[in-house]
Amino acid sequence: HPELLQSLESSGASIRDLGVEVERRIALDRAGCVIAEKRLPQILTSWDRLQRLLRETVDPAHYHLGWNFEHVEQNGSGVRVHFSGGRVEHGDILVGGDGVRSGVRAAIQPDVQPIYAGYYIWRGAPNEADLSPRALEEVFPYFSFFLPPQQQVICYPIAGFNDDLRPGHRRFNFIWYRVADPHLLKEMCVDDRGHQHDYSVPPPLIRRDLIATLRDEGQHALPPAINDCLRVIEQPFFTPIYDFVAPHIVSGRVALVGDAASNARPHMGFGVSKAGCDAQALANALRDHDNIDTALAAYNRVRQPIGETIVKHSRKLGTHMGVNLQTEEDRAMHAMLQDPRAMMDWIAVPNFLDAYR
Repeated sequence: HPELLQSLESSGASIRDLGVEVERRIALDRAGCVIAEKRLPQILTSWDRLQRLLRETVDPAHYHLGWNFEHVEQNGSGVRVHFSGGRVEHGDILVGGDGVRSGVRAAIQPDVQPIYAGYYIWRGAPNEADLSPRALEEVFPYFSFFLPPQQQVICYPIAGFNDDLRPGHRRFNFIWYRVADPHLLKEMCVDDRGHQHDYSVPPPLIRRDLIATLRDEGQHALPPAINDCLRVIEQPFFTPIYDFVAPHIVSGRVALVGDAASNARPHMGFGVSKAGCDAQALANALRDHDNIDTALAAYNRVRQPIGETIVKHSRKLGTHMGVNLQTEEDRAMHAMLQDPRAMMDWIAVPNFLDAYR
């Protein structure tokens, strides 16, 4: 996304060797035949690659691991922030960029909770060197789609471990969207020790029977080249899909950014880009206004509506899954997205926000 490149450059991070370049998108049928294709040059990257690029811009003296946020106090002119281990820090503002389960957001807006979308994803990223010749030829060079009813499978190449972009050393991102009602999801969130988790299960604790069922279903449901990828994922893991919009992203001297402020479904591949834009907008507001409170109000005024728009757009794309189709518009969008060509035109494409400007 252009927004991500702009945010990285503004932060001082390098954008060289950002990821793997692909030229085309393809959609496959169950037999593995290409039924649609589209030229769309993209650079596909990974979270760990972006984290390292940004981490290099931060002085180690200001980067503290293991400081878990506990609570914040405000006095009108600043914040007093309490962390684990009895640590206390004072500052003019607190910026909460601590994700969809944000402790900072819970402290200032406890009623704002993520909403389950009705589906989840199985995922993994096998090494390029472990893929079959068939997978390397038929799907690895592309942004690949397989779109059975109420499911999506999306695969694409990303950098290997330690950001390795050399042929033979990359990885292949595998994502399989599946429908699950809340009762099934709750059952899936019982780990192999019998512990019930609220939202998701740490990958090493996912039950073996769930993974065995996944592999069996892949054998019978996926195109052969894509199933070859699933077969060599050592530790598949699942992530339930949630979304929400905070009605305001500033409270006193506390500001929220990224998934802490609003969390969209992942169909646009825009989560990191949105976080970067939030951070850049907050920095710009603080630079352009002499008064901190005026700056924070300006940030809220600009970015909260954009976050809401992004979430609404992600819900529109999520209608492909056929879950919670509440309006005629939802049903029409669902019908349109059953065409693989439409999916390739809408999913994870750049500049989608232009339609809302």
